[in-house]
Amino acid sequence: MFCEVIDIYDRFENLNEVKKQAIMNAGFKIFGEYGYSKASIDDIVREAGISKGSLFYYFGSKKNFFLYLYEYAAALMKQTVNGPGEDLRTNIMKKTDFFDRLDEIKKRKMKLSSLYPHMSGFIKKAPFETSGDVYKDIQMINQRLASEQTDNFFENLDLYKFKEGIDPYMVFQLLSWCAEGIVNHYQREAPADGDDVQKEIDYDPVLSLYDRYSAMLRKCFYKEEYLDKNIDE
Repeated sequence: MFCEVIDIYDRFENLNEVKKQAIMNAGFKIFGEYGYSKASIDDIVREAGISKGSLFYYFGSKKNFFLYLYEYAAALMKQTVNGPGEDLRTNIMKKTDFFDRLDEIKKRKMKLSSLYPHMSGFIKKAPFETSGDVYKDIQMINQRLASEQTDNFFENLDLYKFKEGIDPYMVFQLLSWCAEGIVNHYQREAPADGDDVQKEIDYDPVLSLYDRYSAMLRKCFYKEEYLDKNIDE
């Protein structure tokens, strides 16, 4: 599982699952709370119940550990989005409406966040990490993931619902930028506390605002006959 993120970490992968999960959960928790720059390796190994030497033996550096966790979380997110639905049969690709498929992806990501609380805080913040040590790596990973996401997303969609002259790929990019901008806005509104812990964003207003933008864009870009008549005027 997740072979793309484990090739160079055989020492870690050969550990038993309980120890591996303890180490990853510790990383998710500390990086998620403090961000990359202010996260302490001492805090991580204390949380994981291992020595500092062991962590460096498995990963070589703080940077490698952070990027491993990011790749792992991204792979798990991809598996969750592309996997079967709650009935274990309905695949997301059966959602052929552009906005319905986006909504289903959002719901699945939020469900994953509730199942993995420490990873949730990590994956909500890590894509926007600005530390010079990992910034370029994160941006490269984000670009690759965005390309894969776009290719998969557009398969078998009812693109005829868009008005003439509307490029669905640009709408997709617009909504991606919109989501990123909303998260950035609320992150600025939730500064770190006195212990440098980055306060968790309240994602209810984030999702509410995103839904309003999505509904507005549906109304602007869809042909009249494909609009939900229940959308507020």
